[in-house]
Amino acid sequence: MKNLADIRHSMKAISETKQITSAMRLISISKMQKAIARYEANQVHFNRVQSAMKDILLHSSEVRHSFLEEQREGVPAYIVIAADKGLCGGYNHNVLNYAKEIIDREPEKMVLTVGQEARVFFQRQKVNVDIEYMHIAQDPSLYSARKLTAELTHLYRTSGINRLNIIYTKFVSTFKQVPTMLELLPMTMDHFDNVEIEMQYSANMEFVPSAKRVFDMMVPQYILGLVYGSLVQAYASEHCARMMAMESATKSG
Repeated sequence: MKNLADIRHSMKAISETKQITSAMRLISISKMQKAIARYEANQVHFNRVQSAMKDILLHSSEVRHSFLEEQREGVPAYIVIAADKGLCGGYNHNVLNYAKEIIDREPEKMVLTVGQEARVFFQRQKVNVDIEYMHIAQDPSLYSARKLTAELTHLYRTSGINRLNIIYTKFVSTFKQVPTMLELLPMTMDHFDNVEIEMQYSANMEFVPSAKRVFDMMVPQYILGLVYGSLVQAYASEHCARMMAMESATKSG
């Protein structure tokens, strides 16, 4: 039988733990809301870029770009986004097991990780990690997304990669986050199936200085939008999962 002092000590420890988990829940709510606001603000610009690119592809025959080449020699590359730490329910477990299932289908591949948990997971699974990106997942910004995009596009041009895919957790709602794979490169018309152009017409549009120059300027913005969107959605999903986990821990305490 526990004496009165032990019971009081246990009650105090439980109370303090509930205070910690409650505070962590509130922090995660704030971070999740900020991430969603960032994503929505960037999406307005990204939608315009997508629309303009589809317009050019549909109405200009002179557009050629190395990122539009579908037949390339090489191996597929996978960028896997997870968190830098745990305590977020099944967030890391779900996306990393989803990623491994896809990656295991390829006898040869390149694996790139964003987040400490992704690096540790693949090391435990004896999967070689070619490149690690640390400290991006915990606070994604346009600056870090631009830097990551520049490195990824350079790798695609120079490292014998024939497909570049991002595996991340898509934020659907507060109660639903889905592990997803997005094909980043090469670009195909399939990528623009659900994109609406601002005006429907059949004539050839004249672009200044040229359709190719305009398209070339938009390609980096398009890829940046996909990378940044993936990072921010993963970040929002992580904190949503952590919010739910901390709420559950607080109630069970």
